[in-house]
Amino acid sequence: MTTDQFRALENLSGSGHSVHHKTDDLLAAAVAGFTSLTRPGRYESQQFEDLALPLLETATPRARRQVSAILAQHDVAPRRLVLALANDNIEVAAPLLLRSPVLTTSDLTEITGKHGLSHARIIARRQPVDPLLVPMLESFEDAVISQSLIAEPILAAPQAIEDANEPDIQNMHYASSAPVHKPVPVKEVRNAPHQTQTLKAHDLSTLQITSHLRPALAEYLIDMALLIDNNMFRTALADALDVTYARASTIIGTWPNSQLPLALKAIGLTAQDTYLILTAVLGTIHGEREQLREFVHIYRSISTEQASAAVRRWKADDMNEKLRDKLRNLAENAGENFTNAANNDSGALHKQAQ
Repeated sequence: MTTDQFRALENLSGSGHSVHHKTDDLLAAAVAGFTSLTRPGRYESQQFEDLALPLLETATPRARRQVSAILAQHDVAPRRLVLALANDNIEVAAPLLLRSPVLTTSDLTEITGKHGLSHARIIARRQPVDPLLVPMLESFEDAVISQSLIAEPILAAPQAIEDANEPDIQNMHYASSAPVHKPVPVKEVRNAPHQTQTLKAHDLSTLQITSHLRPALAEYLIDMALLIDNNMFRTALADALDVTYARASTIIGTWPNSQLPLALKAIGLTAQDTYLILTAVLGTIHGEREQLREFVHIYRSISTEQASAAVRRWKADDMNEKLRDKLRNLAENAGENFTNAANNDSGALHKQAQ
């Protein structure tokens, strides 16, 4: 590999030192410190808010989406931080609008008035919807909102899966095998900048997959799968796997050739959660009990190592594609520069001859 190729690969891999990557690193450290506290008090919450809130201005959209997904599950998340994220674009705000207990009826009313239909559609999916919000949501006269308001809440996986093999299903809690990490107080994050050096630009994704935050990630993916806009789930999947949006679309594909079960196994989702997401995103995949048993058996037979290897291969393919595009652009620019230089030289020689 040439020096130029190596530099292009380094830039594409996010190993550079841009402001955005440094911000994402520090934001990841702050979130890790706060969410690892068993019962954060007012002081810890205020410290986390003071550190994280200014970082949102320069954090990447992916980082903001991931912070939103994590804090949506946190009932003592700092209020100003939650409001800032809930007022962001819809892909960032969606998890909080769907389930954050921090947002009040007054907050949701103000957010809807400020951002309109896009945010209102997500708020209409909250379960249960505050009756005080219903008249305002109905005033949009939108078919999607109307459908959401009359829809039955989906509280668990289909009963058919539970009936398939109940003892086996109950043992399929992959999240319970996640390693336990020693809590990191938020005040140590501020006073120990060297900790952030070990966190890469996409460590928010790593936090979600490898720590106690995994159940929150499962809820987030389910929420996004149940939305009307399929792009929301594609974005969430790309964030969770740290792959491109095009790759996420390929992984989702169509049933029965979809690679989504492999991706969700790598993330650590249970068979129930996987089936629910597959049904929401791809439509009904199995209807008979025997087929459900076969699905559960096949899903359980996929080892975590196999699934993780597939994710690494997808990411490597993405990186190779980006590198090829980068080198192609470099070659085209070099060709244009050579042509321009040749034309300029020919013009100069022509003038001298005259």
